[in-house]
Amino acid sequence: MKILVAYDGSESAQRALVQAAELASNGSSVSVISVAEPLPQFGRAGEMMVPEEEEERRHELADAKATLNAKGIDAAFVERKGDPATMIVDEAEQEGADVIVMGTRGLSTAKRWLMGSVSSRVVQHAPCNVLVVR
Repeated sequence: MKILVAYDGSESAQRALVQAAELASNGSSVSVISVAEPLPQFGRAGEMMVPEEEEERRHELADAKATLNAKGIDAAFVERKGDPATMIVDEAEQEGADVIVMGTRGLSTAKRWLMGSVSSRVVQHAPCNVLVVR
């Protein structure tokens, strides 16, 4: 089984990581994807990232690696830039994932209506099953 874990360092993502580790059995491969959203560039070409956020993301991925290693799982780690839902679905397609495991941040109803939920968009467009962990 190929398991893709969407990870952003949040508490729900940490729970998803633990759930993915529990799902992984002998022969399962686990990949962890972290997606950074670039800042909008008004009238400029290219992507702009906040250095502090990049460093925080690397620290979060190191924590995720330590968590999985402690459970005997050697995972691959993927860093992408762009819209999180799009990048997660794209990675699942490229890897031929059997399941995407991700947390939900529990946005307020107003924010969810305005922005949409990453987990909802992944569920709608994923090429495989999606396990959303609360």
